[in-house]
Amino acid sequence: MPRKPIVLTTLALATSLCLAGCSGTKEEPVVEVATNVDCSTLTIDSDAPALPTISDVRGAEPTVEWSGKKAPENLTVKILQEGDGAEVAAGAQVTVNYSGWQWDSSTAFESSFSKGAPPSFSVDGVITGWRCALPGKHVGDRLLLSIPAQYAYGTDRSSGKPTGTLVFVVEIEGTESLEEVNAGTKDAVPEGDQQVADRGLTVSGELGAPATVSVNDGAVAPTENEFIVLARGNGEAITENSVVLIQTAGSSWDNLETFSTWEEKQPMRISAGSDPALKGIIGLPVGSRVLVLIPGDAESETPALAQVIDLERLD
Repeated sequence: MPRKPIVLTTLALATSLCLAGCSGTKEEPVVEVATNVDCSTLTIDSDAPALPTISDVRGAEPTVEWSGKKAPENLTVKILQEGDGAEVAAGAQVTVNYSGWQWDSSTAFESSFSKGAPPSFSVDGVITGWRCALPGKHVGDRLLLSIPAQYAYGTDRSSGKPTGTLVFVVEIEGTESLEEVNAGTKDAVPEGDQQVADRGLTVSGELGAPATVSVNDGAVAPTENEFIVLARGNGEAITENSVVLIQTAGSSWDNLETFSTWEEKQPMRISAGSDPALKGIIGLPVGSRVLVLIPGDAESETPALAQVIDLERLD
C-alpha cells in the first residue's frame, strides 16, 4: 500500500475537534457513534436549564461553571452573542475559535484560543454535532454547543478521544463556499507544461477547479523529492511560517491509489515549512498550483507519489 499523501499526514494542521486523549471520571453507558445522520431528523434545542455558564468575553479563553445537572439529551445550540455576518451554509468552509470540555469537567480538552490563529475546516468534515449545529448560523455568532455522545465520539474510552456529552464554545470568524476556496488559483498564469510532459505525467483540471494527476506508462519514478510549478499566482509570497489553505489530489506511481480533498470536500491547512517535500512553495505567491513528486520507500514497499496542490490562500 502506498503511504498517505504528505499533506494528509505530517503537514496537516487539521482541526481535531478534538482528538486529544481524554476520558471522564464517571462510569458511562455504552453509546455508539451515530453515522450518516440526516440533520433534518434531529431535535435541536436552542437552550436547556442544565447548560453551564460561560464567561462572556469574546476572543478570550472561555471559562465554564457547571450547573450540577444532568446533560441535555438533545443536541443543544445556544446563541450567546449574535453576529450579523454571512450565513454558514451546509458544506461550507468555516473559520472558528473554539474550546471543548467533557460534561462536568473543569479542564478543556482542546482549545484554539491560545494557538495564534483560528482554524478553518469544512463543515462536512467534523463530528455530527458540529455538522448539524453550524449551518444557518452567522459570522460573528458566539455559540454554546452541548453534543450528546452519539453525535460526538461515543463513550469508548479506548478510542483516545473525549467521551460522553461534549460542550463547546464556538466563535464563528468567517465562512466561504468551497467554490470560493477553489477559486484561489483561477487567475494564476500557467507554466511548467513541458516539465510535466517530460516527467511522463498528466495533470488535468482547469485553474480554480478540481485537479487530478496520473502517471503515464513508462514514467521513471523519482529518486528524490521533485517540485514543478504548474501555474504562478499573484498573491502574497509564502514564507516558512505561513499557514496555507490548500486543495490537493494525488496518485501512487502505479495509479492504484488516489486521493483528493476536492472529492472529499475538505480543504486542508498546512504549515509551509514543516516538510522538506514542500520547500519549493517557500517564496511562491499564494494562488499558485504546484506538482510534488516523492520517491518510494523500498523498505516499506511503498511506491512513489505524485501530488498536485493548489495554494488557495494564507490562513
